[in-house]
Amino acid sequence: MNDEIVVLPMFENLNIISEFLQEQIKQARLASRKAWELLLVTDEICSHVIQFRKYDSSMGKLKITWDAYPDKVVVTIETPGIPFNPIELNSKEIVKEEEEEALGGMGIHLVKEMIDDYVYSRTNNTNIIKLIKFRRSKRNKCEK
Repeated sequence: MNDEIVVLPMFENLNIISEFLQEQIKQARLASRKAWELLLVTDEICSHVIQFRKYDSSMGKLKITWDAYPDKVVVTIETPGIPFNPIELNSKEIVKEEEEEALGGMGIHLVKEMIDDYVYSRTNNTNIIKLIKFRRSKRNKCEK
């Protein structure tokens, strides 16, 4: 099952993204704990992307894609603009500023704990972040 939503990168649209994901989670019958973690992680990543917009006036719309497989679900977050990977923020100052200003405020370190895997890539001037959540727990999570 694959579905997507496209919204402007604004904090007001986080509810629309959440409602979209909740519907997909319901259809995919994802376990409640895993669903909760995936919703929190997606909200946090989208919050960081939206916050980054103040540094990137060329940022386009946010596209969220849902892919459900028998063993996992994948949420893909895409936005055109300058290179930006919120999962691997290197500057402590940027991390501190982003975490203080972002609505989620949960912190990237917790994102890494709640998601089973992630992939960042760039294609055609677009930042692509894939968040992967396995339906069953993996004993040896990949260290990030």
